Amino acid sequence: MNMINNGLKVREMILQPGRPKVAVPIVSTQPADIIEECESLKEVPCDMVEWRADYYLSDIEDLDGYLSDMNGYLDMVKILDDLNYIADDKPLIFTVRSAAQGGMVQVTREQLESIYGIAAETKLVDFIDIEMMDKDGNVHEEWLRQQIDEAHKHGVKVILSHHDHDKMPAPGELIELVKQMYKLGADICKVAAMASDKTKTENLIKVTAYLTKNNIGPVVMIAMGKAGMVSRVAGGKYGSCITFAAGKSGSAPGQADAHTMKKWLDSYYGA
Repeated sequence: MNMINNGLKVREMILQPGRPKVAVPIVSTQPADIIEECESLKEVPCDMVEWRADYYLSDIEDLDGYLSDMNGYLDMVKILDDLNYIADDKPLIFTVRSAAQGGMVQVTREQLESIYGIAAETKLVDFIDIEMMDKDGNVHEEWLRQQIDEAHKHGVKVILSHHDHDKMPAPGELIELVKQMYKLGADICKVAAMASDKTKTENLIKVTAYLTKNNIGPVVMIAMGKAGMVSRVAGGKYGSCITFAAGKSGSAPGQADAHTMKKWLDSYYGA
């Protein structure tokens, strides 16, 4: 896993406590627009690129047909190849966010298995973001381990994630959630949950510090919404290794644009 002092090495980048790396999502739906959006990130201050493939997949009428057709496979590989080339030395995250967790597409486990398989087999992505829970809040441990093992077999790392757009879990729940993610084999654990007030954000930051102190990491811990904005900047000090900022447009509540995020990070951590 290339663990380094509670951190993780990917390409020449080390994800660890301290100033968080900035990932910017690509949220276009059409192949040409996806590539153009990635090209535009050359002028955006970011460290990582995230392809939110759920936006692209949401525009496909017959997803089963697309995934079983050779042309569909080749279309996705072509996009991944272009993104990998344009992103250059920036690590690439491949994400399919389900509608149940704030994303753009309804997908079955069978469909996800095919999609993750394509991304892993190409070896054109550095991370695959896999959601821990299904639309009903269930954790299918055996299936998750299979997806994680398959990604690892191809040298691709896994961000196991959980998003709650309604509430912030209690501190104890957050800790157990992250511990369970690591037991399943995740390389990075990501929890993003809605903060209705300052106290909820402070609790998430305290949990982040606890996890880091106890060498449970690397983690990405984000309090969504206006009340959680501080977690996107200060979270790195307590162990959160990635923060997300908008390029063309945001992909989560409370997400600042990348230029604003850089100013905040420079001010907080030093330029």
